[in-house]
Amino acid sequence: MSANAVDEQADIDELHWWDLAEVADNDAAIFGPTAWTLSYYWAVRAQAGTVMFAARTPTSALAGWIVMSTAGGDADVMTIATTEVGRGQGIARRLLQAGVDWAAVRGAEAVHLEVDEHNEPALGLYRSFGFAEWGRRPDYYPGADAILMRLSPPR
Repeated sequence: MSANAVDEQADIDELHWWDLAEVADNDAAIFGPTAWTLSYYWAVRAQAGTVMFAARTPTSALAGWIVMSTAGGDADVMTIATTEVGRGQGIARRLLQAGVDWAAVRGAEAVHLEVDEHNEPALGLYRSFGFAEWGRRPDYYPGADAILMRLSPPR
């Protein structure tokens, strides 16, 4: 198998309601105190203008997910994460592309996100994708600022 075997074989599709508990459990394991709860995932899913995509391996293991929203000409990456099986496999890039494509179809003129200033893998991904820093939120995360980034126009 190549280094990108999971990426090459992973399916990305809209996240089903019956997958929300699995996603919330993984979110808690990945993000700890800043994780979204299952009830929050349900609330976001019920909002108009949102979409959730999941990546799964050929064995149906959850490799990652992204939640996007749009309003007017703006889109927001509300959350994105990869599980252990998806890390370093290009899954986050494919999920981000799916989200940006979804936003572009809905007329988004810019895509926004925020990221922990210490999350170097995510910062590298976003910068390589074309996102640029435009501001900060001091102490947004436990012990860290949030870097505010924008992709304009979405590709």
